[in-house]
Amino acid sequence: KQGEVRRVFKDMFKISQDSDFIVHQPASREEVYSYQYEDGPGPNPQNLAFDLANGSRTPWNAKVLDLLLTELQERCTQEGWPFQRSDRYYKAIIEERYKRLWTVWKAAQPKVTEKGVLETAAEVEDRVNTKKDETLKAVRQSTRRRNKYVRRITVLKHLVEQKSDQKDEDLPAWQWLQRLV
Repeated sequence: KQGEVRRVFKDMFKISQDSDFIVHQPASREEVYSYQYEDGPGPNPQNLAFDLANGSRTPWNAKVLDLLLTELQERCTQEGWPFQRSDRYYKAIIEERYKRLWTVWKAAQPKVTEKGVLETAAEVEDRVNTKKDETLKAVRQSTRRRNKYVRRITVLKHLVEQKSDQKDEDLPAWQWLQRLV
């Protein structure tokens, strides 16, 4: 179901991956204020925009999340999904997706440098790319470690099976090593 939510976000916000959300144009303060405190029209379903300056609990963002939920429900009905879930379930997934995209967008906003001025677009890009490279490096390292562990477990399992079949004298040592790993 998370894949379906991802697809709704991709279609509604015209993004192909999370990093594309960096260029998302948030709703203007005037539109948000007008909707919240006056009789403004609210979010345009044809051109959705989040109020990224505030959290997901604002009336504007709540309406956007409701529109996304409605779109998801329509797709569920049209495509005849075999499993139906509650609105609360889908809403939780949609909110998590929003928070993920908000984090991506927030990380790509210019920050104040040590000199007290805002970063340039090139500096922002360098910072974001550096962070992405660090994350990818950490993922590669953890994947290598996990794969190395899985290989060790597999080898020990096969060795213990082979030693059991042959009734080798050193079987208890290999079994101990298997439990240790």
